[in-house]
Amino acid sequence: MIEPSATYTLHIEGNDLYLPCSRDKTVLRALIDGGVFLEANCGGRGTCGKCKIQVPQGQVTDKNGLAVQPGSENTYLACQVYPQGDITIVLKKEQASQKGQTTEIRVDDSMPLVRKVVLAPAYPTVDNHYSLQEMIQQALPAQTAVTGCLAGTGFIDNAAMLRRLSEVVETKPELITITLLEQQAIAVEAHDTSKVLYGVAFDIGTTTVVGMLIDLNARQVVAVCSRNNPQASMGADVISRIQATHELLGGLEGLSQLIRRCLKQIIAELCCTAAIIPDNIYAVTIAGNATMSHLVLEISPSTLVRKPYAALFKYMAPLNPQDMELEINPQGKIVVLPNIASFVGSDTTAAILAVDQDIAETPLLLVDLGTNGEMVIGDGQQLYACSTAAGPAFEGAHIRDGMRAADGAITDVVLTAQGIQVQVIGNGKPVGLCGSGIVKAVAELVKAGIINGSGRFTSAAAAKLPPGLQARLRNQDGQWEFVLVEGADSASGADISITQADIRQIQLVKSSIYTGIEFLMEKLNPDGEMAIYLAGAFGNYIDIDSALAIGMLPVCKKELVCSAGNAAGTGAAQALLSAEKMQRCFAIAGKVNYLELAAQPGFQQRFLSNLAFPRL
Repeated sequence: MIEPSATYTLHIEGNDLYLPCSRDKTVLRALIDGGVFLEANCGGRGTCGKCKIQVPQGQVTDKNGLAVQPGSENTYLACQVYPQGDITIVLKKEQASQKGQTTEIRVDDSMPLVRKVVLAPAYPTVDNHYSLQEMIQQALPAQTAVTGCLAGTGFIDNAAMLRRLSEVVETKPELITITLLEQQAIAVEAHDTSKVLYGVAFDIGTTTVVGMLIDLNARQVVAVCSRNNPQASMGADVISRIQATHELLGGLEGLSQLIRRCLKQIIAELCCTAAIIPDNIYAVTIAGNATMSHLVLEISPSTLVRKPYAALFKYMAPLNPQDMELEINPQGKIVVLPNIASFVGSDTTAAILAVDQDIAETPLLLVDLGTNGEMVIGDGQQLYACSTAAGPAFEGAHIRDGMRAADGAITDVVLTAQGIQVQVIGNGKPVGLCGSGIVKAVAELVKAGIINGSGRFTSAAAAKLPPGLQARLRNQDGQWEFVLVEGADSASGADISITQADIRQIQLVKSSIYTGIEFLMEKLNPDGEMAIYLAGAFGNYIDIDSALAIGMLPVCKKELVCSAGNAAGTGAAQALLSAEKMQRCFAIAGKVNYLELAAQPGFQQRFLSNLAFPRL
């Protein structure tokens, strides 16, 4: 191993950022420690090939100090190289996946979760004596002076609020503004500040983090910001991140700091976009899968991977901004929506709220497809949910030429007698395949008979294709692949292909989803037709015909399947806007029946059976 050495400087080309680095830590670790996101789906094991960098200046070696030969395009894997002095690196441009529209948030006339009340207090005198606490209570409108249940009982009855009240009444202002979370006072300010009242709703996904700035007076979203979850530098999926919490020194703290820093950056960008200051933000709601909910609170999620796979918490009392180091109004509150069970987290709670599945009058199936897959079936009376190892394949991880749904990603593939047509985000040259493009490509290969029911390439079937398509089926180093875009037409100059290993990944994913849906449908046993809502970063863009063709969804009429947008983000925003919907979130979390799929009789046999592609 290399001996610890002096500190060097790592410069990112095109950026004024200079980070400390040393030869006893990889370049990836230096970037993580410096708060710079670089995707590393394998957690730094050197197997995914996603953390490629160029090193135009300086020298890097392997862990033994030996020279490393660069790969294609003169790149190195940041997780496998160590600086030998000051270095300059070039990072590929990263873009956040799109999780669907969340700007149109449906609101009703119910009581807002957060509101301001302006009071004209009657200050006590020698002749008319009472405490300043009582003065505030007396000045409140009768319908407001009630205790709530979200933030505990009482009104201004804690030391922090009383200290703030003491500061406010020092100059005896004629008006005092009280900010309420439900019926509980969370902030007290001198003068009338009622015109300024904002909140932020977060959807913390394993791959993408979305923040929505909401004008709580106007009850509308005024800005949206998406960022890649920087925890991806420690692994693409929740299991790898849970492992990192106990395998890496300071892993839990490091993962927590990464996501908190991301939330702070999103808040800063939202404030800049809307031309407000962080002090104008009085409340934050957070939805995320169970692992993300634990990590953002710096609570170990290790119980999720040990039998009986239980989350450490279901409900969480409102937090102060200081508890999570968020830069909003110091008197504001953070509400983490409740988890359901095991790997079914608060993002599913929020998604159920968004599509009104808890109050539906007819059966409805909700399928949230992102880096993880959660499915819920319900008819308003009963709700059943399960989580599957959908894996990060839909976000491009573990797919050789996979990528997120960003500029350059292939979203659509069509095989014709003349060749192959692809559609690309941003209309530039193709860079790789995102989830919807992968599923569409596999479906096209299945329809053409190039892939058989077991998922294997069939050279005999390919021989019947037009010559232009025949030549695309190749055997490279003992592995079959089908070339979708030849190197001359791609952004990197390399072929973009679907490999035999890629097909296997899609089979594993689609089988886990379909098998989970089967078990859910047996629990509710719906009669007649059932609507299917697709949500999540991948669910919003998938081609329905392709999903049905490869056996990812139950056979149904295409018109019964519709997009729910970013349902988790929408639900988090609705809970921030409405006290009644916030209470529904807590009711939903207590109402859903959780199915542990691996414990279901016959699960393994069904899963293996569902790996095959259906006959068309």
